[in-house]
Amino acid sequence: MKRLAVAVVIVAGMAFAGGALASATITGTYRTTITKPASVKGTWTLDFKANGSVTVSLNGKVTPNHPSVKGSTLTAPGGHNCPTVGTYKIKLTGNKLRFTVIKDACKVGRKLILPGHTWIKVS
Repeated sequence: MKRLAVAVVIVAGMAFAGGALASATITGTYRTTITKPASVKGTWTLDFKANGSVTVSLNGKVTPNHPSVKGSTLTAPGGHNCPTVGTYKIKLTGNKLRFTVIKDACKVGRKLILPGHTWIKVS
């Protein structure tokens, strides 16, 4: 009976810890270099702030794009090239980020930049 009680406590603790990690905000600066297509070629940087805001830069110049992060989801607002909102699942493994599309009708811009590339933490 004591073993069962200990097992329940351990499983409950693991569930709580997993939930805490899932809701943690990603912070830091991540970078990737894209070579194709030419329309998005360059060194891209994402600077994740603790408040969930993200600054996007291309070749060191800040862009007008301002996505936000909540948990493991990045939300990109509609803008110049993509008039609709796009959402992406973030997977963080060590110092590397990968994005997969949750929903995004955009065919250019962010859909060519976020998914399909590995983003490396630089600071």
